[in-house]
Amino acid sequence: MQRACLRAKEATMSCARLFRRESASGFTLVELLVVISIIGVLMSLLLPAVQSAREAGRRTQCLNNLKNLGVATQLHLEKSKRYPTGGWGERWVGDPDRGTGDKQPGGWVYNLLPYLEQESLHDNGIAATSAANKQAAVAKLVSVPLAIMNCPSRRGTQLYSLDPIRAIWDPSNTGTSDQNISGVSSVARGDYAANAGVRYDATNPNGKPEGCTIDQGEYPHSYPAANVKTPSPWPSITWTGVIFQRSALSDASIKDGTSHTYLFGEKFIDRTHYESGKYKSDDDTVYSGMSNDNTRTTFVDTANPTSSPTMVNDTLDATGALVCVFGSTHSGIVNYAFCDGGTKSVSISIDPLMHRYLGERNDRQIIDDNIFNN
Repeated sequence: MQRACLRAKEATMSCARLFRRESASGFTLVELLVVISIIGVLMSLLLPAVQSAREAGRRTQCLNNLKNLGVATQLHLEKSKRYPTGGWGERWVGDPDRGTGDKQPGGWVYNLLPYLEQESLHDNGIAATSAANKQAAVAKLVSVPLAIMNCPSRRGTQLYSLDPIRAIWDPSNTGTSDQNISGVSSVARGDYAANAGVRYDATNPNGKPEGCTIDQGEYPHSYPAANVKTPSPWPSITWTGVIFQRSALSDASIKDGTSHTYLFGEKFIDRTHYESGKYKSDDDTVYSGMSNDNTRTTFVDTANPTSSPTMVNDTLDATGALVCVFGSTHSGIVNYAFCDGGTKSVSISIDPLMHRYLGERNDRQIIDDNIFNN
């Protein structure tokens, strides 16, 4: 009996030693390399899916930004009976003492501030009693970025460099020529633009391709120059969109239907200049008046539609041919808010003329809703 127990004990110890030897051996180098290769393949399959999911989330947030801008516009429309004005020109920003009509130099973003829970920013500097206070109010305004104005697929909510040659004009200037506010080196910018439709004037009877650009000679350089009965700098221009220079349109003006007329959309920017402030339709402030920074048009040559750019995904634009074009970083689409407050993603391959019609408020063209199924 004792011998049997000893043999059993020896057998148990032998098994334990064998187990220790086998466990100590671990993985071979070949096995380890195979495991690492499998993990690498799985990661390569997983990362695109993760990136796609992240972009889908950013695209949804971008569309939500436009939705909130559309809702704010509806509140503005309800209170003032008109869509927010486009302001005067690129070197002017908003002034709380000049109302919401054609005497307001600031653009649509400034006029929507009270409906974006930014009433204190809108009213900052109201009834300023000195030139210094007026200048300080302007400097404060342009230095406040708005998260709602930036598409997360493109860039963050921060301040961007302002070239001194783009300096903001001083509202306290009492002369008749422009005067800059000094010391403002960083400003807020946005990724959304208002729809001005197509610009017509005496020299462009068929529309102007760069119709979102307002020359400095096309608006007053000081308040006294703007306050005269018939200011000479205001040009004789017809716009077919919704928000443009000194606009004051009611919803009754949208004859084509508010659900079939662009209100705001994503604006094209040269992708190499998201943060530089060097692209010429992204070099002013988000609070500026009518300019190619905050406005886009839908000009398309009706005689030769394919000859004109409509909207594109962000690319290079060294020639400045796309400064008035809607565009985005989202592959294949551009997000829009419409005049009824709704939002849609529109394919960049949309028929060019249909794109133009969506930008014009009163062309009486028939719009097929199937164009939005992308």
